[in-house]
Amino acid sequence: MIRLDIVADNTKYHGWTRVGFHALLISGILLLIFSAYIPWFLYPSAPLDYPFKTYAGPIIRDAFCVVVQYYFLVFLFTHYARKPWFLVIGMGVYYFILFTCYYYTSYLVKHYCGLPDDYTGSISHFDRTPYWKALFHPATFYHLMFIIERAFYPLALKLLIEIYRRQVRNANLQQDYNRLELDFLKSQISPHFLFNVLNSIYALTEEESPRAAKIVQQLSGMMRYSLYETADVTVPLYKELSFIRNYVELEQLRTSKRLTLETSYPNPVDETLVIAPFVLITFIENAFKHGVGSTTKKSFVKIDLTLRDEVFHLTIVNSKPVNGKKTVGGLGLVNVRKRLAALYPDHQLQVLDDAQQYTMKLALTLSKSKILTPTLKAGVFEVKADRIR
Repeated sequence: MIRLDIVADNTKYHGWTRVGFHALLISGILLLIFSAYIPWFLYPSAPLDYPFKTYAGPIIRDAFCVVVQYYFLVFLFTHYARKPWFLVIGMGVYYFILFTCYYYTSYLVKHYCGLPDDYTGSISHFDRTPYWKALFHPATFYHLMFIIERAFYPLALKLLIEIYRRQVRNANLQQDYNRLELDFLKSQISPHFLFNVLNSIYALTEEESPRAAKIVQQLSGMMRYSLYETADVTVPLYKELSFIRNYVELEQLRTSKRLTLETSYPNPVDETLVIAPFVLITFIENAFKHGVGSTTKKSFVKIDLTLRDEVFHLTIVNSKPVNGKKTVGGLGLVNVRKRLAALYPDHQLQVLDDAQQYTMKLALTLSKSKILTPTLKAGVFEVKADRIR
């Protein structure tokens, strides 16, 4: 029994399973061609006393041509269905390949299998007509129609399988969507609870420890930005810079005794400029992780963010720990490189590994939002975090 769920599941439809399916398909094509020759072989007008290879010759010829058609047409429509000009050229190549296969295999059937002619008369036609003359001969189209018609059966089976695959895929996507929707509703509960906890901490520390209260307030603002303001593909640049600045200030408070930090931010910032969220923070976080977090000795981090028209530059220089492990890289940098390649194909990224420090330089060409954001006062960069509610 053929399990269609295996054919529809890409994780299972590979290796020997895929080979077995194609072997079954080719066997079915052979049986299809054999059934077409049964009336001619078993019920001829006059008895035919031919050896086995003479009977097998036209069946193998037609099956071979059908298999060539099937795989070529599947490849053509899979890769170029949405490219009309490539599709037209491909159909011309398809006719040329089909004719060539049928022309020379008919020659082999006559001269090596000993069959004078088949029931369509194609062997005699191709035997007495030169290759280039037969290519566009009117009778050639008639003979090829028989072999083209037989290719429709495996193609129809392929179409039915693809329809079934799409139905299974849509059903799975619907299940995933329902699960994600439930997970999203659940996720709304956890942040709300966490914000309430932060609110309590903020109220307890506001009078006794203003520094701790400020940290809680910054952390709340960062979390609020991460959860509620980064759902779109792009965010206002000034909000992303505010998030980065809050993060850098938290890192400075955490490592102030052993960290020398130098920062430079663009001022003012065009409020219409937008950027992909969290595309910069990975590099900054990496500088603190490998430059400060991996050592207990004095270290430094220099962050320079500049904006020239619509070209944004980020330069980060951080110290390298003495006798530290080489840990530059990781999943975070791999992912951000992929995001940059997809969102900013013309970006420029340079990473230098010197004896004493790491240097990273990034240049992005930003775009402008069509919807104007609230006006920002010239010279004011920092956007204060929301009050904890």
